[in-house]
Amino acid sequence: MIKQFEIHGGVKKELQAYLDAQNTDLKTAMDNETLNRDVAAIIHNGLPAMVRKIYSLEKMQTFFWEKKDLMVEFVAARLAVVDKKTKGSKNTGRKKC
Repeated sequence: MIKQFEIHGGVKKELQAYLDAQNTDLKTAMDNETLNRDVAAIIHNGLPAMVRKIYSLEKMQTFFWEKKDLMVEFVAARLAVVDKKTKGSKNTGRKKC
């Protein structure tokens, strides 16, 4: 179900601020149960409201912990998409001749 949704820029910023505050990276955070739950909560908070109602925070936190190796790759890939979109939108100005 999570594969159907993108991580938007606001969630990426919040997640990066959290990781910076914890002085860690995504992989290390996903290997720590407490930090993993926090990462899941940040991402869950960024999902559409209807999805959050259907897919509870507790269920998502359990899934993130049980599938942490898979989820670290998935989240990293989704964050890379956000970076790519951000860089692409900055380069949409007109070129000088």
